[in-house]
Amino acid sequence: MFEFATPYWLLLLPLPYMLWQFIAHTKKPPGVPSCSHNVAAIRHSQAELLIQLANASQKKSRLPWLWILGCALLFITAARPQWLHHDEPVKRPAHDMMLAVDISGSMLAQDFIHEDNLTSRIDISKLMAQQFLKQRDGDRVGLIAFADDAFVFMPLTTDLAMAHGFLGEIHNGLAGERTALGDAIALAASHMKDRPAKSRILILLTDGSHTTGQVSPESAILLAQQYQLRIYTIGVGTNSMAAFPRGPQQQPLYIELPLDEILLQRIAQETGGRYFHANDTQTLQAIFNDIDQLEPTNIDDPTLIPRDEWFWLPLLLALSLILLNERNRRQQVLP
Repeated sequence: MFEFATPYWLLLLPLPYMLWQFIAHTKKPPGVPSCSHNVAAIRHSQAELLIQLANASQKKSRLPWLWILGCALLFITAARPQWLHHDEPVKRPAHDMMLAVDISGSMLAQDFIHEDNLTSRIDISKLMAQQFLKQRDGDRVGLIAFADDAFVFMPLTTDLAMAHGFLGEIHNGLAGERTALGDAIALAASHMKDRPAKSRILILLTDGSHTTGQVSPESAILLAQQYQLRIYTIGVGTNSMAAFPRGPQQQPLYIELPLDEILLQRIAQETGGRYFHANDTQTLQAIFNDIDQLEPTNIDDPTLIPRDEWFWLPLLLALSLILLNERNRRQQVLP
């Protein structure tokens, strides 16, 4: 398949013609009579020949097609024409992972300190997930957000920079205030069931309090076992008093929102994963080490599709036309 790697350069194709028109109008001196009047300024024995030569020179310089086409071809060169071989898919070893982030009301509790500021559980979850993405190279990652409902915020993709940006858009209020923990696990299992079994990984960031949903945690565990989904649970929160924001003009309410570590440990243990508590900087590194020990699978990488660069063809044509135009310009005989 033919395509341009940087097609925005093609927007400049009319520029050479517009530039020539601008120069032609600005160079024409005001008040100079046109040759079409055929008014003789001096007497000359070859006046008729001089007029013919002048008219021929004007006709040749009216529109420098060689120069215009040469410049246009330079813009086509900058657009990088390519031929992609889609019939030759390139595979590389990687892992398929879903990141499920709890955005329920309990995740607004502020029981973390980040950069000397009180930080909510959901912000810490997003920060940890973004740090996780920065450390991965080549994996395919998707995002799930859940509260009253669970939904795929971003399907599996190898574009980790885009996933990092999508994480910044997740916030409380997108799906209610309660926690459908079982629905999130079931959605991840369903979304990844067509992926190779040895590479199905779910990283679940939550405070572990299941309060609503159509799928219970027990049923979700069975579904994860059926689809061989390995779940790494990260408990986000503490068991002490936490500041809970109430409004811009109100002081935060200090309440106890305990972390359900027992449930998170059970989910991880029964699905072949591990449980981590998000209370130190070594949590993510421990997850990295565990995942790196798992056997990867071969995935199609669209960024590695074989391609032939064809920029050299318009470049050679452009240089040839520009040189030919310069040669013709230098060979013009002035009367």
